Amino acid sequence: MPSLNIAIIGAGPAGTTLAHLLLKSEHDISVSVFEREVSLDARGQGGTLDLHTNTGLLALKEAGLYDEFLKHARFDGEAVVLADKHMKRYINLSGGDPKQSRGRPEIDRKNLREILLSGLPQGTVKWGHKLERINTTNFPDNPKESALEFEHTSLNGFDLIVGADGASSRMRSLLSDEKPFFSGVGCIRLSIDNAEKAVPEIYARVNRGTFFGFSDRKGLIAQQMGDGSISITAMITESSTDWIKQYPWNGTDVPSIKSHLLSEFDDWDPLYKEWIEACDISPWIANLDMLPVGHKWTHRPGFTLIGDSAHLATPFAGEGVNLGMADALYLAKAITKYAASSSPSHTLSSHVKAFEEDMFVRATRMQDMTYNMMRLMLFEHNAPQATVAPWLCWIADSTLSSIVAPFAYVAIYGYYWYFDMWYRFWGKA
Repeated sequence: MPSLNIAIIGAGPAGTTLAHLLLKSEHDISVSVFEREVSLDARGQGGTLDLHTNTGLLALKEAGLYDEFLKHARFDGEAVVLADKHMKRYINLSGGDPKQSRGRPEIDRKNLREILLSGLPQGTVKWGHKLERINTTNFPDNPKESALEFEHTSLNGFDLIVGADGASSRMRSLLSDEKPFFSGVGCIRLSIDNAEKAVPEIYARVNRGTFFGFSDRKGLIAQQMGDGSISITAMITESSTDWIKQYPWNGTDVPSIKSHLLSEFDDWDPLYKEWIEACDISPWIANLDMLPVGHKWTHRPGFTLIGDSAHLATPFAGEGVNLGMADALYLAKAITKYAASSSPSHTLSSHVKAFEEDMFVRATRMQDMTYNMMRLMLFEHNAPQATVAPWLCWIADSTLSSIVAPFAYVAIYGYYWYFDMWYRFWGKA
C-alpha cells in the first residue's frame, strides 16, 4: 500500500474536514493544511450555517465530530419565515429539536471551524502561510516536484495538492481560466447585540431562526446567532460591481448606513424598519460573487479543487458549506481507496479524476438551484407572491426522489392557489 503526502490549501470547513477524514483513515497518509490567516480569530468568521443530513452532517459523522457538533447545534434555528414587504407570510415554520429536526440545524460558522480545527493534531495546520503561487515550470507533469511558494518558504514533495482556498482561490488558475463574477446582488450586514433584552419584540418575531423579507428586487433578512445577537442583512440588486463605492456613506459609519437603508426600505412595513434602527454593530458590506453554473476543468494529475474554489455560488440554497464538506468526504474516499489498492493499474490520478467528474454533477445541480432561487426572489416581478411556489419546488427537487417530487410540486402549487384565494377574500392567511 502506498504512502501519501497531501497538501491542502485553506483551513476553512472543506479543507479541515478533508484533513480529518484522511488522518482518521488507517492508511499511511500525511496531511498538511496551509492557511493564510495567522489564527482563527484574525478576522470575523461570518454568520450562521445550516448543515444538512446527507452532506455537511454526514461528513461530520464520518469524521467522528458529530457529538461535538451537537454541543453547539441550534435545532430551534430551523425556524423559518418568508414574507413580503407588508409582513404577509408565505412560509411560517417553527424550529425543532434533534428528534423532530428537518435535517438543517444551525451552527455559527466560528463554532464549526473551532470544532474542525481543535480536533486536528497539533501542527497539521500551518498558520500564516499565504500561497503566492505554485511553481510547475520545471516539472509541469510531476506534482511531487511542483513547489508551493509562500512568502518566506517553498515546499514540495506532495502527491496531491488540494485547493480549498475559497472564492479568491490561488489554486484555481492552475486548472481553470474562470474567475468569479458579480451575481448582481450586494449585501450590507449589521447586527443587534444581546437581542433578547435589547429588542424583545424583534427577538420573538425571529423566533431563534431566520426571517426572510423579499419584495421590489430587495431583501431584508433577520437571523438569530448563537451568541444572542441577531444579524440583519439587506440585499440590494445592482448592475454595477462598484455599487458599494457609489453609495453616499463611509463604510464604517453605522448611523449613515442605517439612514441609507431606511431610505431604501422606506415603503416597507414599519417592523422591518425597526430591525434597521435597532442595529448597533459595525457592518459587513460586500458583493455576492459566483462562478459560472456548471464550472469544470480538464483533470490535471496532482491537483484538484473543492468547496468554493471549485463551485463558488450565492447562498440562497444554503448549500455552499454543505457541498464543500461533501466534496471533502468524497475526495477522502477516493484517496483512501487508492491508498488501500495494490493494483498497479490504479493510480491516484484516476481516483481523483473520478471524484471530480462526480463533483461536477453534484455542483452543477447546486449552482443551478441557488441561482434560480436567487432569481425568483430578487429578480422576478411580484416576488414572493408569484415566485414562492417555484422557489419551494427547487427545494423539493433537491430533497425528494424523482418519483415523489412531482407530487410535491402539485401539492405546493395547490396550497398557494388556496393561500391566495383565502387571502384575497378574507385578507389573511
